[in-house]
Amino acid sequence: MTKIKKSSGFKLRKLKELKIKNLERNLLDIQLKGQDHYVFINDRNKAQVVFKDGNWVSEHIRTAILKHNYEIDKVSQMLIKDFTDEEVIEYENKYLK
Repeated sequence: MTKIKKSSGFKLRKLKELKIKNLERNLLDIQLKGQDHYVFINDRNKAQVVFKDGNWVSEHIRTAILKHNYEIDKVSQMLIKDFTDEEVIEYENKYLK
């Protein structure tokens, strides 16, 4: 029984890591592609805008970062059943083969 708990704990931890990685990829490669600001991902995986020359952040950038940080906060509360089928398949392809 201990082995089952350990493997499901491992699965949950890796699913969370994959989710965070996918959220970061979405933010940087899709949402903020072509924007003229620097985005810093801190130790808690939250995004922060680094201002360039004191310019204000556009509404699009601010909204994208708020959405990203909201999704990051949700990941810590997720259970295995909360992940999509695609995320579980990605986990299985990466860690079970």
